[in-house]
Amino acid sequence: MTVLKNSRHEAFCRAVVRGESAAGAYANIYGATGRTAEVNGSKLLRNAAVGERIIELQGTAAKRTTKTVESLVADLDQTIAFARECRNPTAIVAAINAQAKLLGLVVERSELTVMNKPAPLPTKVLELSEEEWTAQFSTSRPGPKPALAGSKRNEVDMRKANGDAIAWDADTASIRRRGVIELD
Repeated sequence: MTVLKNSRHEAFCRAVVRGESAAGAYANIYGATGRTAEVNGSKLLRNAAVGERIIELQGTAAKRTTKTVESLVADLDQTIAFARECRNPTAIVAAINAQAKLLGLVVERSELTVMNKPAPLPTKVLELSEEEWTAQFSTSRPGPKPALAGSKRNEVDMRKANGDAIAWDADTASIRRRGVIELD
């Protein structure tokens, strides 16, 4: 298949093969924005001629990449052979290392250390009001600090302040009225 007759379709195909999304390619070529670019970019991808052209361009790019890798490996093979003739082990090792990196057989140390690091644990976002922050972190007030809002200790303190908590010396009748025994 040859170049598409519609130059915008051809440009769209080339943009998609370069790695742009269909919506991004459509927006750049046709000047559309938002939902219009998404819908029409998707429609254009379903066009038979456009789809065939994209596959053709991807195949051509893959062949070029393969030829480049193959040619580099061949050049390195020649370099290794020449280094052997010259009895230069340093050049041999360097060429073999370059070949291994090119073929993806070598993993860099920096990649290994990143892979072994644990993922950060999810944390709850804690927002304090100015009064809560002052109460929690102030050094001017001696004694125990009040609990953060939303914590179990703060809930117990609030129940005690409101008189909702059951005292240890409460009579059995008041405990039965409430129906639940809460331990502080």
